[in-house]
Amino acid sequence: MGSVFSRITRKNTEGNDHALTISGVHGLIDQREFFNKRVAANDLSGYYLLRHGEFAYNKSYSTGYDYGAIKRLNRYDAGVVSTLYICFGLKREDAVSDFYEHFFEANLLNEGIAGIAQEGARNHGLLNVSVVDFFELPIIFPPASEQRAIAAVLTTLDTEIAALEALKAKVAEQKRGLMDALLTGQVRVKCEETS
Repeated sequence: MGSVFSRITRKNTEGNDHALTISGVHGLIDQREFFNKRVAANDLSGYYLLRHGEFAYNKSYSTGYDYGAIKRLNRYDAGVVSTLYICFGLKREDAVSDFYEHFFEANLLNEGIAGIAQEGARNHGLLNVSVVDFFELPIIFPPASEQRAIAAVLTTLDTEIAALEALKAKVAEQKRGLMDALLTGQVRVKCEETS
């Protein structure tokens, strides 16, 4: 990790009030959007300031993320996160951000994190992973052209899956509407008798 990424410990000296949280589904998202309120402290000056395209690792367990979630800031130009998160950005020009977003989303760092999380590591769902150990985790580093090709295929598949899920939701909604109409008698079905 440390050969590809640099740790970010940039404090919020610019007064950014965009307090973010990590959601498995939505990624880095404004707390007000996710919780319908801000749960961060009133003073955000001690928080880490993330810029668009940078990553954060939340060491807390969540559904689908047994060893915490790593998400890239995609929704906003900037935002702030708790100092409990490990924040980092690419330091190599031949590293492709989209590739690593897919890499982390596939939980390919889990085995390594499991190996560095200390015994009795869960403290109210928080894994005890040191920053030093985190940046010593091994990761793959294919040539940039291969990273771009893999990222393009996976992004296309994600787009197709999202379109199919949206279509599935629409069909389910139509089915519910038709069932309501049939069950309330608003629509009748003609039955032909057979002889």
